Amino acid sequence: TKAAKLLGKLGGETTPAARANASRLNGTKGGRPRTRVEELFEEMPPILGPALEVINQLEQEGIIKKPTIGGSVAIMYYAQPVKTDDLDMFCYIPNRGLLIDLGPIYRRLEELGCKINDLYINIRGVDVQFLVPANQPLVEEALENAASVTIDNVKTHIFEYEYSLAVKAEAGRPKDWAHIATALESATPSKEKLDAILTKYGLLEKWRRKIEE
Repeated sequence: TKAAKLLGKLGGETTPAARANASRLNGTKGGRPRTRVEELFEEMPPILGPALEVINQLEQEGIIKKPTIGGSVAIMYYAQPVKTDDLDMFCYIPNRGLLIDLGPIYRRLEELGCKINDLYINIRGVDVQFLVPANQPLVEEALENAASVTIDNVKTHIFEYEYSLAVKAEAGRPKDWAHIATALESATPSKEKLDAILTKYGLLEKWRRKIEE
């Protein structure tokens, strides 16, 4: 059961997909032996919970709206753990104008004892980057369709697997495609749903070309 918790042992919900992934990671049912990277993730303590509690406090205070886990950590929730240095937290800013101002978020977090670290702010041991969609229809749709989950006993939202993959594909950096390839080895998305998202945003041909490489 412990091995079934994704997010590199950061306290993700146990799901059927997670249990199947755990069997593979443990080298059972014909799965390959675990790599050192996977073992390192298993050794990490459950640290997302305290950070998520602080982020939820920001929502309760009206500073942000619908904080949602995206990026590599979102994919890790559904698929194989990989090394990542930060938590991408997508959200809305209520009543914002034409310009996105993250100042109120960072000022409040500093009041709560958090430390700014370059592009990130360290919240209870986790480097977090807040991302607000601006002229990003795919990201906005991913936010609207985010799943409600419980991680480390804290309620939060997370991009669905297919949207997580699509957002990575749209970003299109080499590390994004590497993570996509790793994820697809361990967890199969809904082809119908993923193809529909990729088609809607003009990414299907790019996806097929990259996946076949």
